[in-house]
Amino acid sequence: MSRDLASNTAAQYAATHVNPIMFVKLEFDTAAPNSTGTIRLHNGLGTYNWDANDGAGVRAWQGTGDLGQISAIEEGDEISPYSIQLTLSGIDTSIAAEAARETYYQRPVTLYVGALNASDELVATPDVIWTGFIDTMDAVLGGDNGDSIVLTAESELAMFDRSSNYLYTNAQQQHDSPIGPDSNNPQPDTFFTHLQEMEDLTLDWGKRKGGSGGGTIDIDTSDQVDVKMR
Repeated sequence: MSRDLASNTAAQYAATHVNPIMFVKLEFDTAAPNSTGTIRLHNGLGTYNWDANDGAGVRAWQGTGDLGQISAIEEGDEISPYSIQLTLSGIDTSIAAEAARETYYQRPVTLYVGALNASDELVATPDVIWTGFIDTMDAVLGGDNGDSIVLTAESELAMFDRSSNYLYTNAQQQHDSPIGPDSNNPQPDTFFTHLQEMEDLTLDWGKRKGGSGGGTIDIDTSDQVDVKMR
């Protein structure tokens, strides 16, 4: 647990009485209509103000108390896209409905861990322990603890299992490398121009039958190579 922790935080965790605190930052799309922007929460009580060194400066992190839950963070020897769940319960129905309308897919999530002293003050700036992206966000209505929001986030390793949907075609190349007065490409990129013509193309693979002089060269057409695009 002492991996990359601030010295004061590591010392606090080594003490007999440990007061850990978890912080979460959800970065919703600020360009989307009616977006709430970045949300900063923690699983304690009250408000903590500190700088996460993300360029935003000192920000207020709101406490959720027992209403906020974070699932266990898994790690393993294999390179696997482990996921986590964040739950906020006991909220108003209108808030749950508003959250469901957020543009949340693939928005960044960052978890921090910190430690508190006997006066409930942070002993050091919390450290990043997990980063990933929001995968799903479900609103649960009418639960035992009231309405709740359950957010599932995947680690950054999940990007290795996701297709880029990039096509190696002439149309894709022209889209990515446009020409025009505002482009750095004065001439069209012709790298994939003849790609479609090569599909199911049959080439005669010949060889010389005569001497090495400058006369006519006979081609042996008995050997052929089928070129197929896959």
